[in-house]
Amino acid sequence: MVIQAAVLMGAGFLALAVAVFMPMVREVELGLTPSVKLGPALKDRQAELRSVFEQQKGDLEYCAHLLCGDPETARRLLEASWSQAASAWKGPASPLLRVYTLCLLVEKLRKEDLWLRGSPRQNRKGKLPRPKVDKGPLGVLSPGERIVVVLHEFANLTVHEIAGLTNQPVTRVRQLLTGATAKTNQPALEDGRP
Repeated sequence: MVIQAAVLMGAGFLALAVAVFMPMVREVELGLTPSVKLGPALKDRQAELRSVFEQQKGDLEYCAHLLCGDPETARRLLEASWSQAASAWKGPASPLLRVYTLCLLVEKLRKEDLWLRGSPRQNRKGKLPRPKVDKGPLGVLSPGERIVVVLHEFANLTVHEIAGLTNQPVTRVRQLLTGATAKTNQPALEDGRP
């Protein structure tokens, strides 16, 4: 009787463990060569990341266009940022991937401004004109102010997230938001968010 009860309890614990842990297991590899299943696992990972990107693509494209001003530059930088994010991202396919992609996009935009628009070999005057944002108040902002405003107002990031993403102190991010408000005569951009 005691043995039957122990067997039943063991079977119950085993069933509970399988129910809890099996959804997390994607592949069970039995055999001598564990690398055989590596290809399908990588394809699944890429498909999972691609699915998250497709869900966030509209928002990312909108932010990229607002940051760059030029649709072709925005598309090119976003594709490069997404490609880099997909190959470097080690975490789960989650909405945090959007913030990481925006971080890469901002970094690529800064590098392009520095290396392409700041290069004296680009034209006779020594610089290419910065891409103008055609519409609205964003067109009068400096690139730093535009980055902070787009990330805060359109990507809905907090001042602290923007500071971490752009490697700037929180006080500098707040100064850029204040400067953007003053230049554009817009209502305060803080909107109650920290």
